[in-house]
Amino acid sequence: MNNKLKNKRILICGKGGSGKSSVVSLLGNALVKKGYKTILLDADASNPGGLFHLNTEDKKAPKPLIDFFGGRARVTCPSDDPSPLTRIGSDEAVIDEAIKLSEIPQEYFLKKKNLTLFQIGKIKQAFEGCDGPMSKIARDFIVKGGYVTLIDMEAGIEHFGRGVETNVDLIVVVVDPVFESMIIAEMVARISEIMGKKKVVALLNKVNSKKVETLMKKDLKERNVPYLGTINYDDEVQMAGFEGKMIANSKAGSQVNKIINKLGTLIK
Repeated sequence: MNNKLKNKRILICGKGGSGKSSVVSLLGNALVKKGYKTILLDADASNPGGLFHLNTEDKKAPKPLIDFFGGRARVTCPSDDPSPLTRIGSDEAVIDEAIKLSEIPQEYFLKKKNLTLFQIGKIKQAFEGCDGPMSKIARDFIVKGGYVTLIDMEAGIEHFGRGVETNVDLIVVVVDPVFESMIIAEMVARISEIMGKKKVVALLNKVNSKKVETLMKKDLKERNVPYLGTINYDDEVQMAGFEGKMIANSKAGSQVNKIINKLGTLIK
């Protein structure tokens, strides 16, 4: 196993419907096969649990991390209060002293061999408030122990307004063959550079022909968005998403392995 991705946090973002959760699932399971201890962090407060269903046959989702950190009464929106996330009963920032998995009660995560899944929390009722406090958890939640963490972000770019990208090592924007995806990829690259996060790459997804791939790569180059790799359209992945079931088989295995190998060259 190449250890270059140990202790790294990789944020996955992009247009709604581009296939972020499927990509995170494929990457996560491939990382485990390569020997990495991997965390999947579901950081989309609006999606009822796509990442959860794609990675486990369990019927019950894990408790939200926002409850572990004291709920909305304690965790603030980073736009209103940029102070770091802290443990209950401590003023020490989690980003300064990462949490051990043993500190977290088991009901807050699902573990399958070396793959561990967390959810920041979900909006479940009217007038509950915005998902800002959950964004702070996505920004600062770091687990000690050599894990590579994949953060499955909400659609669009609102999370940049809350600075969720502050503590990540790489930003991967998932781009499907839709014009809006190209626009968002360009915006992500531009905003990230302003933040000082220059490591942004585009991962093409749901590509159904070589011609489409060539056109997408050309468009991204013109927008100054570096290319990471391609995952072709796969009926098995599409059906798993439709049925809310685990991704059992995927033809994208060799493509995903190439992407992971390339990720290791991008992160120092």
